[in-house]
Amino acid sequence: MDLMTPESGTIVWTTITFVALVFALYKIAWKPILSMLEEREQKIRESLQAADKARAEAEQSSEERLRIVREAKNEAQKLLAEARRSAEKMSDDMMRKAQGEAELLLARAKSEIEASRDNVLQQMRDLAVELSMAATEKLIRKDLSREEHQRIIQESMEKMEKLY
Repeated sequence: MDLMTPESGTIVWTTITFVALVFALYKIAWKPILSMLEEREQKIRESLQAADKARAEAEQSSEERLRIVREAKNEAQKLLAEARRSAEKMSDDMMRKAQGEAELLLARAKSEIEASRDNVLQQMRDLAVELSMAATEKLIRKDLSREEHQRIIQESMEKMEKLY
């Protein structure tokens, strides 16, 4: 018996054993192995689809975030511009109000100055009248009538006004 040339009985029994083993594996293990492979293939497919979906959602989410950031920036710029306009308007209003108050104070001061000047002039006239009457009375040494007093006062006032 030569090792390189098998005997025909060994070939037959080896073939029968191989066929029986393949048949047994086909009946017992082949279907479960195929179903496990199909399940694994299905899980891989689902995982790839989920990954694609997640990637698409991530891209969409990223675009949405960028859009939200752009909108927020635009809104912030609008708010800043509005705040600037509001501040400028408030500043202008305050300036106008301050100018109005200053003009009112100036007018009031002018009025008070004119009133004080008129009061002083009136007091000076009264004093001049009294002095004129006293001087006239001393010169004449007699009492004058009311009409004469008025005439003398009027003349004195005219002379004083010419001096000013």
